[in-house]
Amino acid sequence: MDRREAIKRTALLTGFALSGSVISAVLQGCQPEAKDNLADWMPSFFTKEDGMAMAEMTECILPRTDTPGAKDVHVYEFVDLMAQDCLDAEDQQKFRDGFTKLLADCQQANGKPFADCSPEEQLAFLNAQDKAAVDFAEANPGLKKEDYPFFLTFKQLILLGYFTSEKIGKEVLAYLPIPGRYEPCMPYEEGTPGWAL
Repeated sequence: MDRREAIKRTALLTGFALSGSVISAVLQGCQPEAKDNLADWMPSFFTKEDGMAMAEMTECILPRTDTPGAKDVHVYEFVDLMAQDCLDAEDQQKFRDGFTKLLADCQQANGKPFADCSPEEQLAFLNAQDKAAVDFAEANPGLKKEDYPFFLTFKQLILLGYFTSEKIGKEVLAYLPIPGRYEPCMPYEEGTPGWAL
């Protein structure tokens, strides 16, 4: 499957259209440098404190189970890189404002910063944000890209970073480096992984 098909599938995963900057970045092969230690990572778009909070959010959305979590495949670096290198100045400001509001909403809801919340509080907060964003999008069909709730854009980048990472593509999803013939309909066997994007 080529990158264009990967983009379409990611849009289906999130249920929303991908922005031009996201499409451009994926087609260019935008990949994080994958620092070995999160503590050593210096974000280029986010402040260090905001970057650490964002990294915790990515892991809360895609935690490690029997498959790698978002931190294991450095999704936080991907989101930071996308925001820094692939958004124009206006979109960067919207993204920064949206993330600042997300952190402020957590502070207001829990009386403490996201990083200081318990895992249960973090998950409850993010679930509430997701539900509110999806409810808004469903109540307003035909939303333009610039009117999407920030949380949906943020979550979309997290999913994109995760499912287009090499580790997930090769070790979790079914991966065929040299595709054979095209088979549009294949029987699904219970427990087999989905195909890599």
